Amino acid sequence: MKVGIGYDIHRLVEGRKLILGGVELEFERGLLGHSDADVLTHAVCDALLGAAGLGDIGRHFPDTDERYRGISSLKLLAEVGELVAGKGYRVGNIDAVVVLERPKLAPRAGEMASNLARTLGIDPGRVNIKAATNEGLDAAGRGEAISAWAVAGLFSGEKDDSDPDPDSDCD
Repeated sequence: MKVGIGYDIHRLVEGRKLILGGVELEFERGLLGHSDADVLTHAVCDALLGAAGLGDIGRHFPDTDERYRGISSLKLLAEVGELVAGKGYRVGNIDAVVVLERPKLAPRAGEMASNLARTLGIDPGRVNIKAATNEGLDAAGRGEAISAWAVAGLFSGEKDDSDPDPDSDCD
């Protein structure tokens, strides 16, 4: 098993859509970035790339490359999934936290998890999305930015009956 961690942060600005986990959220501002600036999906990409020893999202999808201007981060995630599979790994699970003051994510977290899981070809039960506030501290806490952290677990080889089942009750 391999484990990776990912992090991303983007500034909130007027005139942009707010997209997290491939879900467009109703909000007065969006995230500034070269792509759709989906910090959640970017953090997941970095966690997967890190676990597989493949560097980071900037190395694979530089913001100097016009092919990625405005691109859906789910497309980037699909490419990351292919890179990870090409190294002989499969996704065991993803756990992510989005740091923001508003909007509330709980009503859409399941949809975000489903988008990420579908893009990677895994069961949605293997993706966990949660939100936290920074209690008014730092850029995210002041509502100037949104950040995300993600951890990903990868397994090598083919799936077998000994793989952990995320829905099982372990003692």
